Amino acid sequence: MPTTRTRRLAAALTAATAVALAPLAVAPANAAAAPAAASALPATTAATLPAAVPPSAAPAAAVGPLAAASRGTVRWVKADRAKVTKKRDRSSRVVARPDDGTRLTVLERRTRLLEVRLPNGKVGWIGKRHVTATPLRDVGGQRFTTKRVAITREVRGASRTVARAALGTKVTKLARTTGRDVNRVKVELPGGKTGWVSAKKLRTRDVWGQLARCESGGRPGIATGNGYYGMYQFTASTWRAVGGSGLPHRHSAREQTKRAQILQDRAGWGQWPHCTRKLGLR
Repeated sequence: MPTTRTRRLAAALTAATAVALAPLAVAPANAAAAPAAASALPATTAATLPAAVPPSAAPAAAVGPLAAASRGTVRWVKADRAKVTKKRDRSSRVVARPDDGTRLTVLERRTRLLEVRLPNGKVGWIGKRHVTATPLRDVGGQRFTTKRVAITREVRGASRTVARAALGTKVTKLARTTGRDVNRVKVELPGGKTGWVSAKKLRTRDVWGQLARCESGGRPGIATGNGYYGMYQFTASTWRAVGGSGLPHRHSAREQTKRAQILQDRAGWGQWPHCTRKLGLR
C-alpha cells in the first residue's frame, strides 16, 4: 500500500504533467488566444515564447483574394461596352461600360469575376470572359508595320481578324504579353481600332515618312507643274487608279499615305524607283 509521501509525489507529478500539456490540448482559436495559454506556464518558459503574431501579418488564405505579388496585374477589355458592376452580384448597379482596349488593374480575383480599377479610378467587378486571360505589361510608344498584317481580336494569332494594316502603318503600342509568350503586342490603329499583332511585324522605321522626304521633302501640298503631285509625287492618273479624287496635293498627308500604301500593295516599291533603291527597300 502506497505511503503518504508516495501519494503526494504522484499527485504533484500528475499536476505538473497537466500544466505542461495544457497548451497542446486545444489549439488557440486565433492569434490573440496564444498569450493566455502561455501564461499558464512557468515564468521562465513563458518568457521564451514568441510574441503573438498580429492579424495583419498572418499568411493570406489559399482561396480568396489575390496574393500581394499578384495584385496590380494588367488586363485589357476585349469586348466593347463590357459591364462593370459595383458588387459581385451580376444584378448590381453598373458603374462603367469600358470599350475594347481599356486597361484594367486587377485588385481581387474570384472564380468568374475580377475586381478591377479603371483608368479613371472607378472600381468594380467584371466577368473574366470580357478581359484578356494572359498577364500583360503596360507599354507605350509608336511602331510601324513591316508588311501587310492582320490585327487579331485576341492574343492568339489564330483568333478573329478585326483589321488589316498596310505596310508601314503607324500604330500605338498599348501592352505586351509577359512570361514565356512575349511576342504579341496590343496596338491601336490610326482609326482607333485595337487588336493584337506579332512583335516581329513591328519596327521603329517610318518607311513612308522616309519615302515622302526623299520624293518631295515631305510636303503634302507640293505641285511644281511637272505633272507630279503631293508628298509621294503621284501622277493624276495613278492617283485616280488607287481611288483618289481630284489631285493628290489637295488632300491630307494621311489620305496621301493611304493611297500610296494601296499602290505599293498592288505594284510594289518599283513605283518609286530612285528613292526606294536609295532607302534599301528593294
